[in-house]
Amino acid sequence: MKKIIFKSIVLTLIVAVGGLYYVWQEATKVPDEYTEAISADRSADRDLPLQVRQVVDRVTVTNSKIVAPIETAQSGQKVAVKLNNEDLNNLVVGKVLLSHAGKQVRSGIKGIKTNIKDGKIHTGALVNLEQITKDSTLGSQTAALNKLTDRLPFLKDRDVYVGIVGKPIVNGSRIEFDKDTQIKVGNMNFTIAQLAENLGVSEAKIKRAIEIQLQQQNFKVDRIGLENNELKIEGARK
Repeated sequence: MKKIIFKSIVLTLIVAVGGLYYVWQEATKVPDEYTEAISADRSADRDLPLQVRQVVDRVTVTNSKIVAPIETAQSGQKVAVKLNNEDLNNLVVGKVLLSHAGKQVRSGIKGIKTNIKDGKIHTGALVNLEQITKDSTLGSQTAALNKLTDRLPFLKDRDVYVGIVGKPIVNGSRIEFDKDTQIKVGNMNFTIAQLAENLGVSEAKIKRAIEIQLQQQNFKVDRIGLENNELKIEGARK
């Protein structure tokens, strides 16, 4: 009887250790799609860390592509804005790297890459969670990241891939990712609902954190879609 109990305990330990090793391996793995994209375009990796001026310049280039067709339209006139991979990456770089004050670049970001692939936006960054959680400008996002490292302590003080894979939709005046969007931590996938439950934060907060922001008050978005490896935003000038 004692031998049976001992074998059961050993088997339980083996399963538990195996499960932890699998989680560690998957959570710390950098997805192939990111490494392949970086290899194909070294500029995304080589240019980091960026200075504030460089980030602002990149965002300005993309914003000009958005502003130009809107500003030339009459009130009520239909407008279509098209953004490619580089444009989307510029928007992500601006949102992720700049602090709320816009006077400094957040540390801990090692690389950012955004692609449109298979009808979805794939965007992610290689980050050092320990360095990011020390950034007071992140506010509630810091609490969420702290909860993540509390749940998976082996992610502390190491570079980890954090990404999003999903389709953009229009929700009122906002452009956000749909309910089937996957949040990636390393090579692990979570739905927004799963991540919210595991971190103890609301789904609304996560959605706001990952929404696509267009700083154009005179433009009403009616439709958004992914066509020919471009993000196409259709609407009308107010």
